[in-house]
Amino acid sequence: MTIGKRIRQKREALQLTQNDVADKLFVTQQTVARWESDKHTPPLKAVQDLADLFQVDVAYFFGEDRIVVHKFNFFALFGSLTFNFLFFWIVAVALISIQLAFWGAAGACFIGPGVVIWQAVTGIRALTFWRALGGLGLTAFACLIMPLLWKMTRYMWRILKAYYRYNVNAIFYEVVPREQAK
Repeated sequence: MTIGKRIRQKREALQLTQNDVADKLFVTQQTVARWESDKHTPPLKAVQDLADLFQVDVAYFFGEDRIVVHKFNFFALFGSLTFNFLFFWIVAVALISIQLAFWGAAGACFIGPGVVIWQAVTGIRALTFWRALGGLGLTAFACLIMPLLWKMTRYMWRILKAYYRYNVNAIFYEVVPREQAK
């Protein structure tokens, strides 16, 4: 039995969809489908994560017909560096910039009442009911969106971490049929 068939068998036994597995491992549903159809072999870290998810030993997926070989894959390194360069500079920098802008805006909203009071104390602008209410409103808004921003930041970090974890691992380890390793 192949790794893909073992993944599908365990997934179905636990009544999980491919999307469920993809969400837990931070990969796409298409990636899980490729693993199950044996079009691609999952990286070793992904197999370890699958073993944790399915509560089985890692050896379950390899059976007798496959082993893990430690070898350097130049083409995986070149492809990874090329794609990661494009991914990082186009997508990651944009997402990180947007995330930092959101955090900056939330921080500015959070200090709104302090700015209103500081302006009144220094004589820049008079303290009015509407200015005080506006400052408090901004602080309330910041307090409401902080948990959402925190959740988004953690989610982005987990996705990037899983992506690089699987990607780097594919450069150094490969799961191959036993007779091919000799």
